[in-house]
Amino acid sequence: MAAAGVDVRTALTGVTAVLVTPYRQDRLDEGTLEDLAARTEQAGVHVLTSLGNTAEVFQLTPAERTAHLSAVARASASAVLLAGVSGAAASVLAEIETAASLGYSAAMVHEPADPFGDSEGFVRYYAEISRHSALPLVLYVRSDRLDVDGLRRVVAAEAVVGVKFARADLGTLSVLLEGGAAAGCTWVNGAAESRAPQFLALGLTGFTSGVADVRPDLALAVHAALRAGDREALERQVGLLAPVEALRSTGRGKYNVAVLKELLRMHGVEAGPVRPPHCEVTASGREVLQRAVAAWPPPAPA
Repeated sequence: MAAAGVDVRTALTGVTAVLVTPYRQDRLDEGTLEDLAARTEQAGVHVLTSLGNTAEVFQLTPAERTAHLSAVARASASAVLLAGVSGAAASVLAEIETAASLGYSAAMVHEPADPFGDSEGFVRYYAEISRHSALPLVLYVRSDRLDVDGLRRVVAAEAVVGVKFARADLGTLSVLLEGGAAAGCTWVNGAAESRAPQFLALGLTGFTSGVADVRPDLALAVHAALRAGDREALERQVGLLAPVEALRSTGRGKYNVAVLKELLRMHGVEAGPVRPPHCEVTASGREVLQRAVAAWPPPAPA
């Protein structure tokens, strides 16, 4: 389970950075990844995620996945580490064993990619992983394939300490929270800064962030406004990031990762290209990002 003294549930009420995968000549650039992870942690981000969707996780080989986990673990000294895992239940459990051996505090289980199966099948899948996992689990919920009853059942497992909720139907989340589903785990806004105001209305302050790869201080400013319940400051901070998040969501998210890599490039960090089916940012997209960055406040001194 989690390392002694690590409170995963509390950490998830903060900012969870989802780290990109830097490439150099189409190979994972472990040095740049270590630098990114260390810089993000040192800025004060609470949780570092290796192998989230922003890492292009489904385009990485098994060896690259292990290398990604290892690089982030080497770079971290204090943040809670969250390992993304996916695939067949047996493979997921093996990946969790690897993450545990590297010092990760919890594992984030991606939704099954299998096109078949309804809520009943998802419940069975998560139950098998929950029974045998070497680490506490965070479930990444993106689709509506788990109904309300199914969600309630899977989060009741002792191993589940968090849910990264990226579905559009916050009504479902409201029903679950009112029914006591937060008693055993922390629910996290899995849709980044842009939806922070809507999740705050449900009393949730934790969120995932890609922008934290580039400007962790901006993500932390959003979180500070959430913690303070300062709606005016929150709208202002979210507004600064709105053009970036809008571009990331274009075309079913085809620019999601490329936007972050372009922003890193603008800040002097070369993270390489993206792999298909991700797409590179267009010239007009770069103009949008340049205007957005010009409106950002300068970063605070280290």
